[in-house]
Amino acid sequence: MNYAYQINKIISLVEHYTNESDFVDSELLSSKTTEFKKSAYHLFYELIKLKNPHIFQEPNHVHELFSLIKGSTAKKNIELKVLEHVEHWWLEWYFALEMDVKLSIEKSDMPMSYLPQSTLNPMRKHEISHYARLFTVLPMPVCNVCTKTGDILKVNQRFVDVFGYTVEDVPNLKSWWEKAYPDPQYRALAKELWQDSLEKALNNNNDIPANNYRVSCRDGTQVMMEISGIDIGEEFLAVFNDATERLEAEDILRDMAFLDALTKIANRRRFDEKLTHEYERAKECEGMLSMIIIDIDHFKQFNDRYGHVAGDTCLYDVAQTIASTVSRPEDFVARYGGEEFVVLLPQTDRQGALFIAEQIQKAVENLAIAHQDSFTGFLSISMGINTISDYTNSDEISFVKAADNALYYAKKQGRNCIALSSE
Repeated sequence: MNYAYQINKIISLVEHYTNESDFVDSELLSSKTTEFKKSAYHLFYELIKLKNPHIFQEPNHVHELFSLIKGSTAKKNIELKVLEHVEHWWLEWYFALEMDVKLSIEKSDMPMSYLPQSTLNPMRKHEISHYARLFTVLPMPVCNVCTKTGDILKVNQRFVDVFGYTVEDVPNLKSWWEKAYPDPQYRALAKELWQDSLEKALNNNNDIPANNYRVSCRDGTQVMMEISGIDIGEEFLAVFNDATERLEAEDILRDMAFLDALTKIANRRRFDEKLTHEYERAKECEGMLSMIIIDIDHFKQFNDRYGHVAGDTCLYDVAQTIASTVSRPEDFVARYGGEEFVVLLPQTDRQGALFIAEQIQKAVENLAIAHQDSFTGFLSISMGINTISDYTNSDEISFVKAADNALYYAKKQGRNCIALSSE
């Protein structure tokens, strides 16, 4: 089938909204979304003709059409995010058309009389028909709830498979909240978040925006779910997407952003964030905070003599040794820059910090890394320690500087030693 005419019309529509930079940057929100969606629907209504609507085709016309657009050179001036929104809507509307014909729903399956007349425009009919079919076709949990009474009217089989609850187990929202969110504090937060989403749906074409929730299943396990839905008058449909893998991927990316690629410990960026957090927390509770700055002695000479590959291996080994020596969960180790490392020790006094520094020194000595330019013949480290308990005339910068000054003093004393800040 020749889609040239349809492709040009769709690209023109997407180009129009792509050029509205504020619209794209705002993630397709607010009144612009409704305007854009209506334009997309009118174009859909104009262009899509079902050759055999009683046959569910896969790939369907929409899949084929948008695959051609994505492979077209004419798409170079359009925003892919905007195009994907059009594709998503068209797939919904096309699916609704086919299901309307295939299942002959008319009025038998989903009475429309209770719906506000404002929802009965052609686009809305397609959407309602589509969402009514979610119970039988979507491979994800779906739940139908009466807005006024809070009664759970229907759940699909996937809902039962994932959560273990039937309608008999959770006949209403009250029982759902209690069983799915057994922790009272988290339940209150989840309720507040869901209520906020319902309110936003009023200004978002009745689409309930997605948020992440930690749901407790009947067997006691917990799953992270992205819950969204649609408000259809006196009822709403909630759709559950497993967010576990996505959130894990986001965590990995976040960790990668804060991880030093060479040493596999936290990087300077992560340290700066952690320092701010720990300093403010210690200041608020008037607690102690200690810091150790560590420098590998004569590292430049080590690199020059043994090569950069050996130098990188040395940095990795020292970093991992420091990290394994500092064992408390609340303690923090990072690469500070070059051959320098830093250790943050919350609720630790000067003597405690000195003890940990001595343990680190012994652990590095035990690595027995040969270094001919060191007076011991082996790799050694120097350390500076600062401890703060009075925050009256101090800040993060002066706290770090005092530890750095102590390190400088240790190096002046001949290296391979530990110095305590006098500040």
